[in-house]
Amino acid sequence: MAYPQNLLAGAVLAASLALPGHSLAQQGVNMTAGAEDFTTWTLLGAATASASTPGNGFQYNLLNLTPGLVGGLASAAFSPNVQALDFNAPFAFDWVWFIPVLNGGANLRGDGYTFVLSTQAALGQGGSDLGYGGSAGLANSVAFAVDTFSFDGEPVSPSLQILSGGSVSPLAATETGLGDAIRDTNFSWFGQMRYAPSGLADNTGTVFGRIEHINLGSFEVQAEVDFAAAGLAGNPVYFGFTAGTGAADDGHTIWWGAPVPVPEPGSYALLALGLAVLGAAIQRRRR
Repeated sequence: MAYPQNLLAGAVLAASLALPGHSLAQQGVNMTAGAEDFTTWTLLGAATASASTPGNGFQYNLLNLTPGLVGGLASAAFSPNVQALDFNAPFAFDWVWFIPVLNGGANLRGDGYTFVLSTQAALGQGGSDLGYGGSAGLANSVAFAVDTFSFDGEPVSPSLQILSGGSVSPLAATETGLGDAIRDTNFSWFGQMRYAPSGLADNTGTVFGRIEHINLGSFEVQAEVDFAAAGLAGNPVYFGFTAGTGAADDGHTIWWGAPVPVPEPGSYALLALGLAVLGAAIQRRRR
């Protein structure tokens, strides 16, 4: 996959668009700047991962949940870094994502992707199930969905949804009104699932799903969730993403970019000292 311009732009913007709430949470993972290497993740269905340092001063790590221009797909990817989450304390997971403009924007938008917390790394069905619904392996899970296709009677897409139990019937939904603007080849979106516990030590609280774009603003959905009833409390928790296409054929990419590591200041000092000694030796030899 070619590296679109939004990768470099997004890497520069990551610090200025860090989503609120993460600094308050002692649990979770910030995937916006290299906390996860997607090439080490468990990839299911159509998902692929790659890493590259193309020579522009940045290194990139990409998780392509769906490749784009291909319908009828379901995919999922999960981190090997299983979490022991305390659902009586706050947590936050952050990532960067985009849906590229393909085929001049003439392809059918959809179907969408989820960020999911689950007791198993599992794959659901494609199409409107977003790679999340229809899987017994995701029966104990909670997900934040960006749903980009809708039928009559469903929340109008693109919508943000909170899902649970491997079902795509949302606990809550927010219609964004973005239409095809949710696709962007120039700038990425930032995504976050964060959690505020009830304070009653009962493994319940509010799950927030949020997306933010430098030009298009921010959108949020929230729902009250009982993590004990969802089967997550007291169990190791996998985190990852699912996606699906049906008649639609959008691509869904999670990524991070970071500057290529450079020598520490101390290394520069040693290098300067070495060059000075070498220069003095050359001068003596010339004399």
